Amino acid sequence: MIRGELSRAQLRTLQDEIKRHELPQKKRQRLLWRIAKYGLIVAAKRHQKQQKNPDGTAWKARRRGKKPMLKNLPKLIKIKELPATESIRLYLSGGNYHNGGKGVAAGVVGYAHHNGMKATIKAGQIKNKPAADKATKRQAKKLRALNYQIRINGKYKKAPSSYITNNISQAQAGLLIRILKNKPIKKTWNIELPARVFMGVNDDELMQMIARQLQGMNYG
Repeated sequence: MIRGELSRAQLRTLQDEIKRHELPQKKRQRLLWRIAKYGLIVAAKRHQKQQKNPDGTAWKARRRGKKPMLKNLPKLIKIKELPATESIRLYLSGGNYHNGGKGVAAGVVGYAHHNGMKATIKAGQIKNKPAADKATKRQAKKLRALNYQIRINGKYKKAPSSYITNNISQAQAGLLIRILKNKPIKKTWNIELPARVFMGVNDDELMQMIARQLQGMNYG
């Protein structure tokens, strides 16, 4: 679960501002809700759009492709008010995420992306794709670069990309690539997901949020 909490220094700043304005309990709770709704969640969406951490540094790029990362996660942030402790909780809900046919909570996905993750995957944990899945263009390009040949009119020639993508499955293509590269078949994979922080704000942003939301409540 992502707590979306402020740092200790930022929390003291918020507490000092609340004390300075002598806010009653209901107003204090309302201020926290407004900061979460119109500050923290808006900031999270901005970080995703800019593909940057709260400190302004860029997220580590994808290994492949250039599509924006974490496109839907900030849209799933919800707010739960906790008046008994004069606090609020930010959490992720929805998203319809799956892994190997099993549902995965949005909070688990968000935590992994927000904090980064390392995992070791065994071959037995991977669900094989149906053989009907054809080889990808990327696999076809690799096989041609490795001089994969087929018999055409009685002679062995480099296989055309169209033949590979229409007649070879992804699993078969992957095996052929490993064989042609003379690589042993892997039994385990080490996966590292870099942290891409989308929750949180810097000190200047926090002060702006406090001032803006106090003004919206006719304080300040």
